[in-house]
Amino acid sequence: MKIMVFLGGLGNQIFGYAFLSYIRNRFPDRKLYGVYKKVNEHYGLEIEKWFDVNMPDSKWWVDILTGILYIYKKISPKTKILDLNQQDCINENAILYYTSKFNKRFVPQNSDWIKWKIDESNLSEKNKKVLEEIRSKESIFIHVRRGDYLSPRYKAIFEGCCTLDYYKKAIAYVNQEKTGLTFFCFSDDIPWAKENLPLKDVVFIDWNTGSDSPIDMFLMSQCKGAIMANSTFSYWGARLGVEKKIVCYPLKWNNLSNGTQDICLDSWKCF
Repeated sequence: MKIMVFLGGLGNQIFGYAFLSYIRNRFPDRKLYGVYKKVNEHYGLEIEKWFDVNMPDSKWWVDILTGILYIYKKISPKTKILDLNQQDCINENAILYYTSKFNKRFVPQNSDWIKWKIDESNLSEKNKKVLEEIRSKESIFIHVRRGDYLSPRYKAIFEGCCTLDYYKKAIAYVNQEKTGLTFFCFSDDIPWAKENLPLKDVVFIDWNTGSDSPIDMFLMSQCKGAIMANSTFSYWGARLGVEKKIVCYPLKWNNLSNGTQDICLDSWKCF
């Protein structure tokens, strides 16, 4: 038996599903159970709504056992029964794992490990039009996340990481590498993006809000290139869907001691 504890918003949940797939392959004979109480950001367990996934069963007694194991971890901090590291898998033989391992080695190499569950015919007319443009043009998405990153809760963690200078360098780079580009800008602060980003041929997308926000990730995933923010939402927009020839990402992910995550591909460009 193994217990998989899922964390965070949709981007983190996808990282969790990648690690779940890794553990399933490593331990095919073990029964896996899911704990979803820590999925408390934004809109709960979103991954099942937006992706065709096979999540492990949740049982009441597993929740109780998880609580007991947390207590045991406090009593015996060096125990290897729990693996709560979010950068790597410290002990593959653990009973309980935090699934959000921000490490590219756990992401399956095959392209069909996770698939969108979106019926394009049900998209709004605005989204259908943008999707058609994305697929017909040399599309580059640029994602700017400000909103919650500027809040008192997160400001110290993210301030100064994904700067205007980063965006300017990334924009200059992709314009140098490709001609005839159309930028598709996704942001929770479109006025800031319009005022500060040196973009010419650009479409601003600001209507997929609230529980519909993952549609932005889907649209990003269909673009031919990417300029990411320091966000797991942005990361999966770049990693999933259409294979992108150009992807730019910021060197510093956050201001914590592990601020540079080992998630970006070697072929991507760092600024």
